[in-house]
Amino acid sequence: MNSIVKPRRRPLQSRAWMTTGAIQDAFVLLLVERGYEKVSMRDIAGVAGVGLGTLYLYFPGKDSIAAVTVRSWMRKQAAILAQAAEAPAPRTIEQTIRAMVAAHVHDLLGHADEWRALLFVERRISSPESYREIYREFVGLFRDALAASSDLPAALDPRRTAFNAFAIIDAIVEQALLVQDVCPGTEELVRDVECAVAGYIRAAQEGAVISGRTAQNQQARAVVSS
Repeated sequence: MNSIVKPRRRPLQSRAWMTTGAIQDAFVLLLVERGYEKVSMRDIAGVAGVGLGTLYLYFPGKDSIAAVTVRSWMRKQAAILAQAAEAPAPRTIEQTIRAMVAAHVHDLLGHADEWRALLFVERRISSPESYREIYREFVGLFRDALAASSDLPAALDPRRTAFNAFAIIDAIVEQALLVQDVCPGTEELVRDVECAVAGYIRAAQEGAVISGRTAQNQQARAVVSS
């Protein structure tokens, strides 16, 4: 994250954390109601119940509040996915994907207005480095979950598969929020995303099997020719 959007100071005590939390909550509320351009630092201070001087003590400007808030919401979403990835017993790839898709879609659509506003703001204030860092974290969660699946083919690269699977999920859900005039219902979107990811996973599994057979045939030919 670049220096323009860094907070002035990190909260160390519980009271300070409560203050920054109230500031972020106020920002999101105003963002949804008015849009980014019409939200001022004075507005945020008023809704958060803090003095304007206190607000500037923690944040140099609105972009800084926006950046910290977006990051905070992304971290919470990552925690939800991490919880969904946990299982008392090994799961198949299909079960793993279904659990994580459901968790991801339910949370985003459960706060659709907030996420829609935050995603638009993210495109405005996030640096490429910050965006990549957060995106890699989500991909890492999917990679670890897939790697723990009971039926992961040895030839299937968990990292590549996770990146592509999350890219599909992220694209469908984000565009449903940002582009469509009427966002689909939660269960409808879950089914759409599951269908898209399942199709990719099946193709990737079939490709892994074919690649494995090809490698075996090449090894056999090498043995014969030697």
